[in-house]
Amino acid sequence: MKSKEYIISSIFIILSLFILSDQKAYGTISITVNGTWSELIDGMDLQGPPGSDLNNTYESSTTAIDIGITGAGSRPWRVNVRKVDILWPTSFTLYVRRTSDGSGSGSISGGNEYKEVIGVDNLFFSGNENRQGIKVQLKLSGVSAQIPLGNYLTTIIYTITDD
Repeated sequence: MKSKEYIISSIFIILSLFILSDQKAYGTISITVNGTWSELIDGMDLQGPPGSDLNNTYESSTTAIDIGITGAGSRPWRVNVRKVDILWPTSFTLYVRRTSDGSGSGSISGGNEYKEVIGVDNLFFSGNENRQGIKVQLKLSGVSAQIPLGNYLTTIIYTITDD
């Protein structure tokens, strides 16, 4: 009996599309996001012998994404997150969590637990003043051998606003 090999390639592209402008009184707060995550899922990811299902959940490294916030002055801000699916099975669920506070003046809070990324903006974390080196981890669940072989793609959009 031939063994089945399942190959699913999941590619996550992280964009730096961000908005905020209150230039009259304070200048512009900006956010920079660097990093990507891709996962090749194949026969090595089977839960058991050939014919068994694939592992359901995959996580990036804890430092996959690096976020920096500048131009905040002493103002509070919030970072929202959403996704735009390009080719994405409905069974896939994508999550983000903040794994470090980064460095800089001010403070940061929230986002330490995995938060599902959906198609509308949701609060990810908040803080005040400038921060650099904020690390983010991604998690994918809902993977199954029932999903057709292919390359799957979604985009995560991080947006910063005055709080």
